[in-house]
Amino acid sequence: MKIIDFRVQMYKCFQDSGWVKVSPLTTLVGKNESGKTALLKALHKFKPFRDESYSMDREWPRAHRRARDQNQVVCWVRFELEDSEKEGLSQLVGRDVSPTHVDIGRTYGGTFVIESLHELVPDKWPRKLIEESFGSLPGPQEPVGDTFRQKATELLREARELAFGGRAPELPSLTSGHIAALREVFTPGDPSPQHENEEQYVQQYLSRLNAIASRLASLGSLQQNVQDYLINHIPTFIYMSDYRAFTGSAQLDLVKERMNRNQLTEEDKTLLMIMELAGLNLDEGVQKGNLPDREQRQYDLDDASATLTRTISDRWKQRKYEVQFRADGQLFYTFVKDERDPSLIRLEERSKGFQWFFSFDLMFMYESQGTFKGCVILLDEPGLHLHPDAQRDLLTRMEQYARDNTLIYTTHLPFMIDLAAPERIRILSESENGSVVSDDFMQAQPEAKFVLQAALGMSGSTSYLLSRRNLVVEGVDDYWIITELSNLLKRAGGSGLPEDVFITPTGGASEAAYIATFMIGQQLDVVVLLDSDKAGREARDALVKKWLTRYHAQPTQVLSLGEVVGVPDKEFSIEDLFPEEFYLERVKNVYKRELAANAKKISVKGSDQLCKRVKRAMEELGIKFNKGSVARVIRAELSQMKDASELPEQTRRKAMGLMAAITAALPEASS
Repeated sequence: MKIIDFRVQMYKCFQDSGWVKVSPLTTLVGKNESGKTALLKALHKFKPFRDESYSMDREWPRAHRRARDQNQVVCWVRFELEDSEKEGLSQLVGRDVSPTHVDIGRTYGGTFVIESLHELVPDKWPRKLIEESFGSLPGPQEPVGDTFRQKATELLREARELAFGGRAPELPSLTSGHIAALREVFTPGDPSPQHENEEQYVQQYLSRLNAIASRLASLGSLQQNVQDYLINHIPTFIYMSDYRAFTGSAQLDLVKERMNRNQLTEEDKTLLMIMELAGLNLDEGVQKGNLPDREQRQYDLDDASATLTRTISDRWKQRKYEVQFRADGQLFYTFVKDERDPSLIRLEERSKGFQWFFSFDLMFMYESQGTFKGCVILLDEPGLHLHPDAQRDLLTRMEQYARDNTLIYTTHLPFMIDLAAPERIRILSESENGSVVSDDFMQAQPEAKFVLQAALGMSGSTSYLLSRRNLVVEGVDDYWIITELSNLLKRAGGSGLPEDVFITPTGGASEAAYIATFMIGQQLDVVVLLDSDKAGREARDALVKKWLTRYHAQPTQVLSLGEVVGVPDKEFSIEDLFPEEFYLERVKNVYKRELAANAKKISVKGSDQLCKRVKRAMEELGIKFNKGSVARVIRAELSQMKDASELPEQTRRKAMGLMAAITAALPEASS
């Protein structure tokens, strides 16, 4: 099963987090004390690798003491069922299983709860099994009286309905009444052979009903079997918050003494972790350190070196390590090298960045005990003490971890956020009812936005590492749609954006002006694309009048979206590239549940930007509108199109004009 959403309720600072959508790599962003760690811990305890229960005394939200309840679900997790799991469930229940996902919760008392289990498994036992069980009960052997035959058929139907209703354990208590009822309708006068046949059937009926009840009871409830099946297929959740650099050298006898006194240091613990992963034993190491046979000892150490090296290479093909162990008496040393730095030197003498990454990889292996694939990996503030360049390296490494697992991590570090994948970002904010989680940047509190705004600023300040030529746009929606339109035009054999142009989304017109100014100050080639509205005009004036002349840049490098697509006399944003009907259809799909509630219809009025008109219309219907949600749907639809020929003609023409204008405004690429 694959996690696709989760929800935390009545846990520390969370009364209800709301449903949090999960992608293979998900980023939880928020300031310190916003609840990031609490969110991960609540999810981790859902099914941890090492058992760790919820604690009502320590984890129930403060000031809600009277509401305490061991049956309160702390964490709901929505899983997508794999094809093999749906097949297994189908075999278990004896019919095709249609649901594609299942919601499972875990309570403070540790009990798993499966939402709508009765809908997934309406029968307590497979109907086919009940049919087979009752089918083995022969009818009365003729001749028997007509009244007896009718009563036997009636009582058998009642017993079957009881079993199909999930009440088979009640069959034995039913039989005594049924037997009495059958005897009351024996054929009068006890004629032969009717009397013998009726008596024989009564005995068979009694024996068979008891056997059916016993068989079904021994199989257990079908719902219970399905619940057990699903729980057994829940992936393991692994939580990590301690990213200490490992120590690979020590005096083994002193480590042994501290262990005996239960006074192991953190350095001791990391050394023992390395030894355990390599198949080495501390007691044996101490014993061999006192023996004169150094050759056999080094042979054992070489074997352990090869064992750990092979284990690492199997797990982490993206970065090849080689480990070698050495010993002199009680002194034990760990030497490590990798393909980027082939020098074989002691672990403690490697660079801090190398030590951190090596330790991070080994900690992962140790925590998972080799059960990595399919796990849900939860990382609390990874890379906190790394240099920004190393944080970017870590983000790349985490992409690789997420190929075979689901990885969720918290951060308040700008360099640990990948703005090229905004669909991964979830923002934590504080409300009157506790912390909440959202994927809507615009609705987040100022404190929660700060990290993302800083990341946007960093993106601008470090763009020179990625591209000489840059396009700065007002928001992520612009970035998504421009990128997909450019790709569609290229697939149709037309001209999209040049390959070397790097697009930077910002937090609005004013921030676009700020980041563009910084880029121009770094002597980068920049084009700024602004909406044709009041904010866009003010940002353009600020850029042209205050900054471009200072850096000898050209005013033509600041573009107004409406002007470049041939609509200079009205407000225009990225959504206006699409026909009104096209955009409204996507709005209806996103908000179909809200619109269906009272058969509501959208009535769009006005001549300003399409998204503003839709927002007003939705507010009149009492619906809160988020244009980013619609943009995500449009982006996904564009990405599935074959080429630009599938676009509305109006959109295709305007997209061609937009790409041409951006390309013309950019200076020629340097050779």
